[in-house]
Amino acid sequence: MSDPEYNLELSVEAFDDLLNIQNYTFSQYGEAGWLKYGHDLDNAMLHIQMHPNAGHSRDDIPPGYLAWVVNEHVMIYRIKEQTIYLVRVLHAKMDFRFQFK
Repeated sequence: MSDPEYNLELSVEAFDDLLNIQNYTFSQYGEAGWLKYGHDLDNAMLHIQMHPNAGHSRDDIPPGYLAWVVNEHVMIYRIKEQTIYLVRVLHAKMDFRFQFK
């Protein structure tokens, strides 16, 4: 596989979201569960780096942002030049309208 053409930067909120997902998954499903879910999240981040326009717009996220579904979560990101800004990683059942400033 070739190197991604886009850089990936995580917001403080996205980093915190991923930590919370890790803690919850590990506490509920153990190390094996976290390793699998963490692998899926890592693959999703690499996928959006390789295919930045693969995400889709949604009515409940700000204009210009894209969403990419990963199991029970949705990665919300935006693209500017050669950088993908991962702004949130939210549970799919959340009300997204209140998650953005």
